[in-house]
Amino acid sequence: MIGVVAAAVILAAHPLGNLSVNHYDGLRVFLDRIEDTAIIDSAEIPTLQQRQNTSGPPDAYAARACGELADAVRGQVGERPLAWRVTSASFAYRPGAAGLPTSRLTCRLTAPLRVERPLTLTFANPYRGEAVGWREITAAGSGVRLSASSVPARSMSGELHAYPADLLSSPLDVRQARFTVEPGSGGLGTSARVPGADVLTRYTGLLADRLNSLVGADRLTVPLGLLALLVSLVLGAAHAALPGHGKTVMAAYLAGRDGGLRDALAVAATVTLTHTAGVIVLGVLLSVSASIAGAAVLGWLGVISGLLIAAIGAALLRSATVRPASHHGDADGHAVGKAHEHGHAHGHGRAHEHGHGHGHFAPSGRGVVGLGIAGGLVPSPSALVVLLGAMALGRTAFGIVTVVCYGLGMALTLLAAALTVRRLAGLTLTNRLTRLRPYTATITAALVLLVGTGIAVRALASLV
Repeated sequence: MIGVVAAAVILAAHPLGNLSVNHYDGLRVFLDRIEDTAIIDSAEIPTLQQRQNTSGPPDAYAARACGELADAVRGQVGERPLAWRVTSASFAYRPGAAGLPTSRLTCRLTAPLRVERPLTLTFANPYRGEAVGWREITAAGSGVRLSASSVPARSMSGELHAYPADLLSSPLDVRQARFTVEPGSGGLGTSARVPGADVLTRYTGLLADRLNSLVGADRLTVPLGLLALLVSLVLGAAHAALPGHGKTVMAAYLAGRDGGLRDALAVAATVTLTHTAGVIVLGVLLSVSASIAGAAVLGWLGVISGLLIAAIGAALLRSATVRPASHHGDADGHAVGKAHEHGHAHGHGRAHEHGHGHGHFAPSGRGVVGLGIAGGLVPSPSALVVLLGAMALGRTAFGIVTVVCYGLGMALTLLAAALTVRRLAGLTLTNRLTRLRPYTATITAALVLLVGTGIAVRALASLV
């Protein structure tokens, strides 16, 4: 019975992510007019934020929203703009993830057009263009022939009803169309090509759907609650393993420090606390204000996280290059020596002021805490929708505990990766690479800097 309920909720959960606002424009050209079936499919969090605007009769909101959309879309025949008007409007809620609804706005627009000779048409829909999500345009003819079309004639997503599973990690982003129309029949549109999703991303999405189904269950029993916490732990661990989080580099840094396990535990605790606090703060902000774009907030937090990691990498690189490296390794396989205070290198390659010569780069504990903050700074949308769903169902405390488990899962991945890297560093094969030992600190510091820069650039690119 539980499996049936969970499966039903999984099917209802939004496949494009809980922050997405997805657009479809289906253009159909006739001899005397052009029609546009414009659909906006909003996921759980945008729907929650728009509740203040959608209060009252659904038809009234639909008419108002479709009027705004008609004013925003742009269509031209040659140099002459098309005059759009709304012929019908509808708005409805549908069940979504974790007990939260999604919404669907459907607007049917029309504009006069006379096709007596070949015409070039252009179309663009900038309405709510700042939101992330799937954007699709199709164009077909009825009694006319389309050619040189930049968009296909049929929808890949079934008009936002069935998104292709292999395209969810790289959703379609078509915001304008151009084609030629003339009297006659036939003509085909082009094919849209989008890269597919990787296996880890796909299965992480299925795991998030299962967590949503547990949190949004009508009756939350103790076994279901414990299972939800376990799934949240696993989901957090899987989320941290996804590319783009810099966890592997953080693990290499921790494995290279003298503190080892102590530092790894400190970072793990900081990741958990930072991620939990970030989810709670952003969840509250999104639930009380419709003007905050969740995807934009996550993007800027990603930029800050990447810059923080890059700054730590730059500090480590400076520390590793300022102190001259000795080519005489110690028992741990490290060989960073320090110049003797009388002006000559210490004969055993050991740091004079500490009495030992490890090649660990060891800045203050602020670097450790900084990496922990960077690792947990960007709240996961999966954890965010779980908290918002729990709040909507009056289970705020349970939602917070679930988010804590999510952060613990991220921390466990980091801890396991750090211990694994440290273990691999002690293998016989690794120890044979003696010529690289004096440079391990520099190499790792440069890698931290490079990955932090990459994370910041990638997050910034998603904002522009």
